[in-house]
Formats: sequence, structure tokens, C-alpha cells
Amino acid sequence: MQIPKVFIPERSKYLVLTTDYILPLLIIISVLFTIYALLYSELFNVVNISCKLDFEPCENSVVMAELDKLKGQNIIKLKTDRISQKLTSGDYTIREAIFTKSLPNNLSVDLHSVYPVVALKVQNLDTWIALDDKYRVIKERSTDPNVPTVIVIGPLTLALGKPIADPLLQDTLSMTRRLFEQLPSIKSVTLVDENRIDVLLDSGKTAVLTPKKDEAIQLRSLQAILQEVTISKGVRTIDVRFSQPVLR
Repeated sequence: MQIPKVFIPERSKYLVLTTDYILPLLIIISVLFTIYALLYSELFNVVNISCKLDFEPCENSVVMAELDKLKGQNIIKLKTDRISQKLTSGDYTIREAIFTKSLPNNLSVDLHSVYPVVALKVQNLDTWIALDDKYRVIKERSTDPNVPTVIVIGPLTLALGKPIADPLLQDTLSMTRRLFEQLPSIKSVTLVDENRIDVLLDSGKTAVLTPKKDEAIQLRSLQAILQEVTISKGVRTIDVRFSQPVLR
């Protein structure tokens, strides 16, 4: 019995693409193209940055200048934790920075200010300038920040994120913080001039101090007078700028 011959096709010396090859090849090409587009294409470079500070548009030019450096960087590879650490490192008045990426090229930044420790207020104006512990301007507020506040007579020229430059204001702010710690009955503190600070007490009395003399001595005199009800009764003003306090 004769065995029939089996036909075995010869292997072609040319590349023949079939669906078995094309489909995986297309998948690989698509993946490589996607990776390249995500990591190296200008399409995914940061173009637009929206910034809010305490839920209001950012006005701090120093912070905005720092954020503008992110433009042109790849949004996928952007290390937001490093930027957040820099903004909250203490060089700015920021305590928290939250970044949100919106592909392909939008970046949203939500900033939260450090908590104020003291404030400035211009007399007869309903705005407060909140300051941090380094007396840098955090922001202007239309509501009382509920911290020790120094009222000033004249106008103020201040810049967001910048510290108070006036030595008299710095000394008065420091003195005010100490006064609030030792006199819980303080209602307000007004810097009248370089020689006079008026402290309005909850009782309605006004204590007059000066930043140019020993603060501790003036405070002891004031506390001694306030403790003696018979002495302070009927008195509206207690001036402790002198060796012998003046009661009026």
C-alpha cells in the first residue's frame, strides 16, 4: 500500500504579517505612543494654573511667581509634594497647599494661610490686617480675626507676605501680645504715637503706656491700681508712663 505524500509548505523568506502579528504589534505601538505622549509631549505640559488662597483668588505676588515656575513642566511627572513642602516651609504664609491636576494641562492650587497671632486695624475702618508670628502680612479681612489687635491712627502701606518694616509697629505688636497674656481684661490697644499706647479695658477704663519705658514697671503699676478698687473707683484714665501714675 502506497502512503500518500503530505504537503509541507516552505517557510517564506519574506515577512508575512497576519492578524496574529498585527494585533499585538498595534497594541505595543499604541502603548508606547501613549507613554510618550503622557511623559514627553507638550500636550501635557502645564499651561493654566488657577490659585485660591483661603477660597479667594490668590493675590500674593511672591506665591504666584513661585507657581508660575511650574508652567511648561509635564503635568504627569510634576512632584506636587515637593512644591507643597516648599510653599509651607516657612518662607511664605502658607500652612497647607493642595494640588489638583486636570489633564491635559490644567493645575488647580488651593492654599490655606497660617493662623494669625496678631492683627493691625486702621482707626474707623472695618478691615483687619492679619499677621503671623513673624509679623508678616497674611491677608486683609473684613471680620475680626479674634486675635490681639493694634489700632493705628494713620494709613498703612503693607505688602502681602512681607513683614512689618516699621520698628515702632513691631515693638507695639510684641508689647500688645504680652499685654494680652497678662491682662485678660483688655478690649483694644491703640498706638497713638511713638510715645503713647492707649489700652482700653473691659471696665471702660483706659490705661496709657509708652513703648519707650520699662514695660514691666508700667504693667506692675497698672495692675496694682486696678486691684485697689477704692483707688480706681470713678477713674477713667490711668497713665502709668510716669514714676507716679496719673489718675483722671
